[in-house]
Amino acid sequence: MIGYAVSFLLGLGVGVGGLYLMLRRHRAALPAAVEESVTAFGEEVAALEFDVKGPDATPAVLKEYRAALAAYDRASAARREPDALTALRDGRAAMIRLDARLHGRPVPIDALPPAAGPGRPQPLTGTGERYVYTGNGFGETEVLIDRPEPGRPALVEVDVTDGEDETLFEIKTMTRTEDLTKIGDTLLSAPYEYHGRRYLPADATHLLVDSWSGRRWSIRVAPLSAATALAPEHRGHGNEVLRYDGGPAVLTVQFEDNEIWEVRYVCQCLRSRSACDCRLPAWPEDTPGDNDWSVDAYDLRDGRNTLRLPRPGFLVIDCVVGSWYLTTQPVEIPPASPPRRWRRR
Repeated sequence: MIGYAVSFLLGLGVGVGGLYLMLRRHRAALPAAVEESVTAFGEEVAALEFDVKGPDATPAVLKEYRAALAAYDRASAARREPDALTALRDGRAAMIRLDARLHGRPVPIDALPPAAGPGRPQPLTGTGERYVYTGNGFGETEVLIDRPEPGRPALVEVDVTDGEDETLFEIKTMTRTEDLTKIGDTLLSAPYEYHGRRYLPADATHLLVDSWSGRRWSIRVAPLSAATALAPEHRGHGNEVLRYDGGPAVLTVQFEDNEIWEVRYVCQCLRSRSACDCRLPAWPEDTPGDNDWSVDAYDLRDGRNTLRLPRPGFLVIDCVVGSWYLTTQPVEIPPASPPRRWRRR
């Protein structure tokens, strides 16, 4: 059954063209963007490099593989947009679990089915585009994260509109796997309309979206490499993630804000501060900033501070509504002295 489905999807020439034309005629009532998402998902499944008779084809792996194929069949046969979106969601969840099992990562699982009544997740919206999640209305929504680079930190771009009042809109990271369930840090807490980018840690498997003010929201997940490059003079507003491509430098940060703000440096190794064992530069004694792994600059309200950047990495700016100005000054690191040779007498 599996081999037949794979060969059916991977057929070439007239066979594939006829398949997609047939499906598009069958889904004529669906929006064009949803049709494109169904076709793209079929191509994702077809592109899997997976041997169903190989040593990795355990019963658990084959179960996820069958679920992905079945979801594609459901999406292809759907006549209603909600049915197609539900099938796409289920299919991509199966693909995420399949990839995790094949690469030995913790396997994310779905939340328990919601109870009836207020607070249950809102109906699926959006177009089914990969890495994009949308919603509106009231209550909590748990989003399974599909990462462009599985197992690595990511960039999350969030847009929130149409708020009825100043009730907070919140996003928290969450880990929900076969072995562990825990709610992590607050990724975002915004009382108004919002646009910004946040740093998504590698260990989070879900996003818990909490909207109690009837707002529309969208979340797009991108690789960290998509972050905007830090310029020598860089102005901005609100939360942001910037990519630093230079060598040792001193970053001067200036903020206009009425809340606490913070700028955090993340090393290019993408490990946590406690796990990073990258060697620090031999900073000259007169270099501004702390001479250790103090990788944060922070203050309350309007403020100014300095931060040492030892090597390429990323800057995570926590500032919901304030404005900021960053300047970067390279630091010349003197070459290491050659080892002293001792002569015998």
